[in-house]
Amino acid sequence: MIAGDTTLARLLDEHPQLVEFLATYDPHFEKLRNRLLRRVMAPRVTVAEAARMAGVDAAKLVAALRHAVGEPEPAADTNTEPPADIGVPKPGALAGIPPARHAHLDVRVDIRDGNEPFAKIMAAVKMLAADQALELRTPFEPVPLYSVLARRGLTHWAQARAADDWSVWFYHGGAGAQRPDSGARAAGPAPARTVTIDVRGLEPPQPMALVLERLDTLADDEQLEVLHSRRPMFLYPQLDERGFAYVTDEPAPGLVRIVIRRRAA
Repeated sequence: MIAGDTTLARLLDEHPQLVEFLATYDPHFEKLRNRLLRRVMAPRVTVAEAARMAGVDAAKLVAALRHAVGEPEPAADTNTEPPADIGVPKPGALAGIPPARHAHLDVRVDIRDGNEPFAKIMAAVKMLAADQALELRTPFEPVPLYSVLARRGLTHWAQARAADDWSVWFYHGGAGAQRPDSGARAAGPAPARTVTIDVRGLEPPQPMALVLERLDTLADDEQLEVLHSRRPMFLYPQLDERGFAYVTDEPAPGLVRIVIRRRAA
């Protein structure tokens, strides 16, 4: 039975015809026609999360998918997860931070112009004091960013102002925070050989797909050096999930280098 917690990977494996159904359901889902994007994102994104990112009602999407494949609609749907943080009162830790201690960053224009805002976001996070909160304005809920900043000790609270206008506050502490950089750089011994791939100039999601494909065959005595034109915000959570450590630097203007190796056991 299709439910809110069904991953897109499972959904499309069992019902491949739903790729076209989703692509016509909402313009946001047209990206699923791209096979590489499906391979990268589908295993970790649920139907409910995809609905949140597209700004559509999760329960209605689940019902439409069930109808499309001929599944019966139960009298009471208890499997569709409500969007996380939506309707949740502002946490006390965040409410206790006075507006004068709020920093603000609006990346809506950057994203709509096709520019990668990750470096700008991380620069703002780096400047965030322990008693401050950062309000980030985006045209969609930045779900992949949550795990990245949680590793830096930041909790989030999201609020949808409109379908294409989100405010997400990041602040120190709280139940969702982790120890800063927990495990992200706990690498094993320095590998004997470096394999380099250059993904500059490639259109998304090809850079991330190529990196993940090469990591599938990375030997224990190898490390992967990726030459990129920007910091790959969506790649970092994938590396964490797969047990890789990584270090990023910018050795020259317009060049971002990510060195990836297997994490210590």
